[in-house]
Amino acid sequence: MFLIEIAHPADAFDDADRDLLADRILEPLLGAGHGPAETLMRAALATHVAFRELRGWRTGDGPPQPGFAPPLIVTVTVPDEWREDGGARHFIGVVRAAVRRLDHERGWDRDLGSLWVRVDGVPDGCIGLDGKPATAADVLDFLTEVYRASVADGRAPEVPDGKLLDPTCGMFVTDAPGVIALEHDGVRVGFCAQGCRDAYAREHGLPV
Repeated sequence: MFLIEIAHPADAFDDADRDLLADRILEPLLGAGHGPAETLMRAALATHVAFRELRGWRTGDGPPQPGFAPPLIVTVTVPDEWREDGGARHFIGVVRAAVRRLDHERGWDRDLGSLWVRVDGVPDGCIGLDGKPATAADVLDFLTEVYRASVADGRAPEVPDGKLLDPTCGMFVTDAPGVIALEHDGVRVGFCAQGCRDAYAREHGLPV
């Protein structure tokens, strides 16, 4: 669940600008190679990017100047657990890199203080998945349901050397110091995020 709203001054972007920026944000979140096809398919359904034009935009220095990159306020809404799990820093980096690429392609100079990214976390029970109250765990179950069914059918992927397979979502994680991992029945299991670890622990009756 990534709900991304990009506010910009009216008429600062055309459709091509919006398409480019949306693509630059979506690629690192949903691009091939970031996870199994089954999980990415569900993630695509739960990811939305929208633009909002605002009129009368002013900063302390006055209205935006022609020839410079338009100021932006980007709001990324995710389950609160994802934000607190270190996700906020990742989401801010994704947006920053996407905006820099657009600025470069358009030849825009961006003033300091003209890009603001706010990561909002939604508490459990305040997420309306398909209009029904849900939790971060419910969202994770939705995202990984098809992948987990494929594993249950015997279609588990091969794990490259030096990697661990996150059994919750199917991501590969590097087995290195600092990786989120636990031991289960003598097997070292790795996870891409704390939420995946907690979901696995709950499923197998392990301490969360």
